[in-house]
Parts: sequence; structure tokens; C-alpha cells
Amino acid sequence: MKKLFFLFATITLLISCNKDDDKPMNPIDQLPPATQIGANTAGCLVNGEALLPKGTGIILNCFYQDGLNFGLSITENKNNIQKSIGIASLNQKLEVGQTYQLTEYKSNTKYGSYIIYYSDFSEDKYLTTLLVNGELKITNHNFDKAIISGTFWFDAINSEGKAVKIREGRFDMEY
Repeated sequence: MKKLFFLFATITLLISCNKDDDKPMNPIDQLPPATQIGANTAGCLVNGEALLPKGTGIILNCFYQDGLNFGLSITENKNNIQKSIGIASLNQKLEVGQTYQLTEYKSNTKYGSYIIYYSDFSEDKYLTTLLVNGELKITNHNFDKAIISGTFWFDAINSEGKAVKIREGRFDMEY
């Protein structure tokens, strides 16, 4: 009887195991650690849900061109819907330890965006503005090794006034 019970308990345990059990359930625990080594990682929370680079195509991209123009994009492709976060700083050198305001898109500003692209080629675009904004902080920049790391958060709105909250953003990228 003990052997039968042990066999039943073992089978029940094996059946109840799921490969997704190792995936953290708390959204913030799904984000990559905030490193500064050029790990080529990034992620953030969008309205409390983790957004990480997933799917096909260019899902994670970073550039810092001419020491003045910085861009970061994080894209998740899932179920024929593409969700993408964008951070940009135009025409300004970024300094370690400095925090920059993400406001509206202009030729010499910093801004944030969240865009959802649907399979019917429509999109829902959320942008920071002068009143609905956020912050970008550079935590590490090794120009010789072309590594830049930082954190970000922002609020953004679409053309209908609907808001989105981007929180706990982090990146550690080679460019």
C-alpha cells in the first residue's frame, strides 16, 4: 500500500509540474537586473505588466550617435500585436548621474513613446508631453567600450487622452 501511495504521489507531483513554474509571477521580478556591464538587456512595466524584448525582428535596439543622439527601443511581438517602448535624447550629450526630463518630441528634446501596432496595420501611439512626462537617468556610460546603462519611467497619452504608465524601466546596452 505504501508503494502504491508513493507511486501515486510521485505521478501527481510530476503531472502538476509546469515549465512555466520557474517564471516569476510578480511582474517586476520578470525584469532583468539593473546591471552596468553591457549585458544587452532592457525591460519595463507597462501599466503594471512586464514588457521585455520578445519575438522576431529587431526587438532590442540602442544607439548613441556622435555622442549627441541616443535612442533605445524595446519591442515585444506576440499574437500578431507589437508593443514597443521608445526613449530618445536628441542633440545633447548624456552625463552619468544626471536625470533628464522626458517631455515632447522636438529637434533638441528627450521624449518617451509607447506604440501598439496591430495586425490590421493600425496603431495606438502614446507620447510624453510637456505636462505628461517622465525621466531618464544615466547610471553608467563607458564611451571606450560603447556601453550605456540607465533607468527610466514616464507617463504618456494618446490622441484620445488615454494614459499609459511606464515604470521601473532599465537598460544595460552596447551601442
